[in-house]
Amino acid sequence: MDELSAPQPPRHRRRHSPEFKARVIAACQEPGVSVARVALEHGLNANMLRQWVKAARAASNRHPTPFVPVALPAPPVASSVPEQAIRIEVPRAGGAITITWPVTHADRAMTLLRELLL
Repeated sequence: MDELSAPQPPRHRRRHSPEFKARVIAACQEPGVSVARVALEHGLNANMLRQWVKAARAASNRHPTPFVPVALPAPPVASSVPEQAIRIEVPRAGGAITITWPVTHADRAMTLLRELLL
């Protein structure tokens, strides 16, 4: 016996406007949003939506935002800024001994410290 089956209606590929795609892709890029949930809410296949998001990222990487120069204030004049210093305090029974060294001569401060501790 031959089984009879009803003919299936032809399937038509849906087309989505660029505005719709942009809106759905933007919804997917919100923090904590599931691509699958956005796809279900809009009646889309999640894998297709992931492809749209991936293509949008690739397009934005090909066309990065332009460089915008930023004006920075001039560095302060060296004479008006106190030089940073290394400060070593050695506690003693009669009172602490404090040694202050400029950062530019840190190697000399380390040499003295090694000699004091040996």
